[in-house]
Amino acid sequence: MEQNRLSKKGRQLLHNIYCPNTSETIAMCEAELKQLSQQQINYLEVPFEQFEKVHAHFGNSEFIKQGAFTYEQVRHITEAGNIRHLIMDETGRIDFMEEAIGMSTAISFAQSKWNGAERGEAIENAVFTGLSVVGESFAEEIIEEQIHRVNVVDHIQLDVGVISAVKKNGAKAVVKKMASSATKKAMYSSAAAKKAVILLNANVVTGAIVTGVMSSVDIVRTIKGQMSPGQLFKNISKTAASVAGSLIGLIVGGGIGFTIPNVSTTVISLIGGIIGLILGSVLTTKIVKKVLDLFIKDDSLKMLEIFNGELAILVEQYLLNEKELQQVLHDFNEMHNMQEELRNMYAAEDRVAYAKAMIEKELSRIVRLRMYLQVPTNVELYKTIERLT
Repeated sequence: MEQNRLSKKGRQLLHNIYCPNTSETIAMCEAELKQLSQQQINYLEVPFEQFEKVHAHFGNSEFIKQGAFTYEQVRHITEAGNIRHLIMDETGRIDFMEEAIGMSTAISFAQSKWNGAERGEAIENAVFTGLSVVGESFAEEIIEEQIHRVNVVDHIQLDVGVISAVKKNGAKAVVKKMASSATKKAMYSSAAAKKAVILLNANVVTGAIVTGVMSSVDIVRTIKGQMSPGQLFKNISKTAASVAGSLIGLIVGGGIGFTIPNVSTTVISLIGGIIGLILGSVLTTKIVKKVLDLFIKDDSLKMLEIFNGELAILVEQYLLNEKELQQVLHDFNEMHNMQEELRNMYAAEDRVAYAKAMIEKELSRIVRLRMYLQVPTNVELYKTIERLT
């Protein structure tokens, strides 16, 4: 399977090495470097969080590139199954098949679309990301591929000026000039400024910045606003009222004897006390259960803190946008008995694992509702780069 994977890549400049952990990523990088052409520069894109160790292992090689997304972020998107050709094999390695496009470029495009961007804007975000991860070589590869294809595919047209330049100066010279011009313009364009001037600096490129996903601060603020103690205990007053009603029933039980005619006061009191005692023993059992069901509020707040902490982490891993997060919070409040869930969490051997499993089930359902996408073609990427020249 690995040999087939390598043979399919052909001219591809950027090879995606997304494995579950750093040691596996390093091993796969070593295997791919042995197979790659010595005639052409190739880059290996690795997950954001694994870059430093992988980069150091290969002597800080310039051919190791830091992806804009973590392995977990890409894994969750892959498992949702809504990007064509994005696959994960039995070892956990994630890759694109039949697509000559970097992982970060594709994920940036997809996230932009899921966040409501038009296709043109989403492709622009993808190009910016490709430039930030690889640099000028990214633009060169796209342009060179397009010029190469125009010689063999009649219906693909290049700008008249580009064709003239190729005839006069040669394809290589034109590719270099166009790539340099596009990269410099991208760096200083107003669009780039709006993206916090992140281009060509992969160290600060993250999914949140590039695609408009919420920041971690916004995520925490939103969660605390809707999964708060006040929200959690909104029904406690009703439960308390029910308990109070039962207590009143106990008191009333002591006066039942007064409704019995022709019986002395002493007997009435005795009968009333006995009936009240009987009713009291039954009701007290029920009351105790209700009180215990509430369990200590301080413990529930600790469980809520664990739950919210895990939710904040997983929302970032699943790259939820604000609308999706609001839907998740709504569903937890409306579709789940959170008091019951926190009670179960309190009793669980591993409370963090309990919270994580519960949250991931809900988030997986949400991300599977995203639209199914095909990543941009080389033609679409080229046209975006051409506009920057």
